[in-house]
Amino acid sequence: MRSLFNKFLVTGSNSLGRRIAIAILMFSSVVTLVATAFQLALDYRREIGDIESQMTQIQASYEESLSSSLWVTSIRDLELQLNGILRLPDMQYAEVRNDQGALLARAGQAISSHVIRHEFPLQFTHRQSQVHIGSVLLIANLEGVYQRLRDKVVVILITQTIKTFLVSLFILLLFQYMVGRHLKKIALFSDRLFAGSKAGRLQLDRKDGARVAGDELEQVVGALNAMQQRLDQFVEELQESEFRWKFALEGAGDGVWDLNLDTNEVVYSRRWKEMLGYKEDELPGNLDTYTRLAHPEDAARAVVQLKDNLSGKTDFFSIEQRMLCKDGSWKWVMSRGMVVDKNAQGRPIRMIGTHTDISEQLQAAEEMRTLLAENEQARAELGLANDSMERQVQERTAQLEAANKELEAFSYSVSHDLRSPLRGIDGWSLALQEDYGPQLDATGQEYLERVRAESQRMGQLIDDMLQFSKLGRAALVMRDVDLSELALSIATRIQEVSGQRQYHFLIAPDLHALGDKRLLEVVLTNLLENAAKFSKMKASPEIAFGSLRIQEPLSQTEVLAFYVRDNGAGFDMRYAHKLFGVFQRLHKASEFSGTGIGLATVQRIVFRHGGRIWADSSPGEGATFYFTLKELQ
Repeated sequence: MRSLFNKFLVTGSNSLGRRIAIAILMFSSVVTLVATAFQLALDYRREIGDIESQMTQIQASYEESLSSSLWVTSIRDLELQLNGILRLPDMQYAEVRNDQGALLARAGQAISSHVIRHEFPLQFTHRQSQVHIGSVLLIANLEGVYQRLRDKVVVILITQTIKTFLVSLFILLLFQYMVGRHLKKIALFSDRLFAGSKAGRLQLDRKDGARVAGDELEQVVGALNAMQQRLDQFVEELQESEFRWKFALEGAGDGVWDLNLDTNEVVYSRRWKEMLGYKEDELPGNLDTYTRLAHPEDAARAVVQLKDNLSGKTDFFSIEQRMLCKDGSWKWVMSRGMVVDKNAQGRPIRMIGTHTDISEQLQAAEEMRTLLAENEQARAELGLANDSMERQVQERTAQLEAANKELEAFSYSVSHDLRSPLRGIDGWSLALQEDYGPQLDATGQEYLERVRAESQRMGQLIDDMLQFSKLGRAALVMRDVDLSELALSIATRIQEVSGQRQYHFLIAPDLHALGDKRLLEVVLTNLLENAAKFSKMKASPEIAFGSLRIQEPLSQTEVLAFYVRDNGAGFDMRYAHKLFGVFQRLHKASEFSGTGIGLATVQRIVFRHGGRIWADSSPGEGATFYFTLKELQ
């Protein structure tokens, strides 16, 4: 153990055991100081409490006797009692004053700092009443407390320092014996292992037993022994793969060269020579062979990269260069190389590299560049064609805008020029009816009513036609639309204007779609009003609005379709192609009123929303109109 201790004393400052011991020593010292400070604080509080408790006991014990002595003004008795109080621990000074504050007796010497003061009154019972006759002041000195605490600190620090030092020393010696000496042996073994020298299996000087079997040191030893075995196997495999590498490169079509930088001797592989058209024995194995066959311009660039690789600026070099073939032609090769060995001073002494024939690749690249040039030319021509097409589109757009303006002017003209005579016809017919109506018979009055009705119908046709023409020009404001809420409000409005006729509306809840709310309201208004109009002859007219999933015939995808169904007059499906035409009617105007534009308007709005509309019906069995819209995501 003594030799082990001496060994620790001469260990370098970087010893792991010494650093652990110093860390333990410092940590224990900090813990000791903190614990000592905490203990001193507790002891100080206890000492102060003892002194204050002692003063309270003095008051309880001496109050009555001091009061009696003061009542009879016995100064000697007062001084004797005060001297008795000063004999108690830590008591420094005591005095008695009368009720006017005059000092009557005292004992000890009063000090001003590091003291505890305690004052209590003196009272005497005279004729069954308490009379205040004076007061007592007690002063305790804390120097004794401080001295006791200092003594305790010295004892604690000395004992804890010795204990900490002994524990640290024991841990250090134990670490050195159990771990340190084995780590040094492991480090020496690792140095020999990675230096490449052959070494036997690592074995630590430890007693075999269950206590050490499988511990951390044994695991490290096992890992190092396994590493040595794998390293030996790897070296053997590496030597074998070096030979296979050359054959693999030959099979891949690459030529190999191996340069000795000290002698400038070069080993050129058979494939390296065949690539340039030479036989095995036609080229000497030296560096002059390369400098003679390399193109002068490319050789200069290769020398620059070679110097960078030899100086360590680059890990390898790679260059495309031309090599002179035996037949006098030039062949493009990709030359690659790198330093593979250095001497003890770090100077490169060996390089290995390859030559790869890239003539066909460069030819293909040249053809690709030609194709790209042709492609750029075609793109330029296409750009010119696009510019011409854009000009044509701009011209057509200008023409379309002019046509739209003419259509708007025509619509305004139709609205203004046709309305004036119609208003005249209706107005003069009304005047004729009012002024000369009694002079006409029933047939004449009927004809006059028909004139007015047809003029008003013509005005409605003009309004519907103008509204229809505006549908294609209005911008769509797409948002989530609650179709159920729209249908419910429209049904309420229809019921209000129908008078005594009661309709039974079945509106499915929570139906939503993506679209322009204003235009979708036009769609539902036309469909629901048509359903009400064509079912009013039924005893119990029923109108339903709902949705279902259908499969689109073209895309074979499932979409959501909305429908409006009634149990009214219906129509013959042979004439379904006329349903959505402008001014097309499947019933007589005398049977059902209307202008024939409503369904055309509906179809146009549905088309603008990316959907389609169709109908299914039978005469006398009602009709169902289906339409689709873009679905919400």
